[in-house]
Amino acid sequence: MANHDSIYCPNCRKHTNLINRGRYNVSGPLAVEIGECNSCSFFLLVHRAGSNIIETHPKALPRPVDERIPEVIASDFKEALNCFSVNAYRAASVMARRAIQTICLEKGAPKGKKLSEQIDWLFDNRVITTDLQGWAHEVRFIGNDGAHPDLDDPNPVSRNDALDILDLFDEFAKVLYVAPAIAEERRKLRTA
Repeated sequence: MANHDSIYCPNCRKHTNLINRGRYNVSGPLAVEIGECNSCSFFLLVHRAGSNIIETHPKALPRPVDERIPEVIASDFKEALNCFSVNAYRAASVMARRAIQTICLEKGAPKGKKLSEQIDWLFDNRVITTDLQGWAHEVRFIGNDGAHPDLDDPNPVSRNDALDILDLFDEFAKVLYVAPAIAEERRKLRTA
């Protein structure tokens, strides 16, 4: 049976269970509660339908960011996720684009070049594969749509667009940072 009190805390950014600190029954199965994170004691307003959480305030991020991603990159990704969680899809796309550029710079791409050139530099220097190059360009394209106004299409980035590029960015970062870190951890355990 699923735990109906399990959330991703917007404060401590850990998966946690909520402690119910007060409840008001609105009507029928609808209720509003004060919930406390059992990890950091942060209080949230919780809307429920029966035992299921419908929404929390503040909203939790859509997903955690792996701790093995360097903080300079993770902070951009966390901001993109925060933007997404409040339906700011253009802003989420711009921050995902920024995170790709931060990776390019962190991996040695030349400063002062266009992002498209930096992505291609990573490919030319065998830092990324053809597939990863394509993923990075897709994040760049949608990020450009979010960053540059178009009077004919004032909302060029949909929820699905933003979700797709956040997923692409997440996988891109996992390939470049998380998988190598796991492999190194396994190597150390094997040789110890």
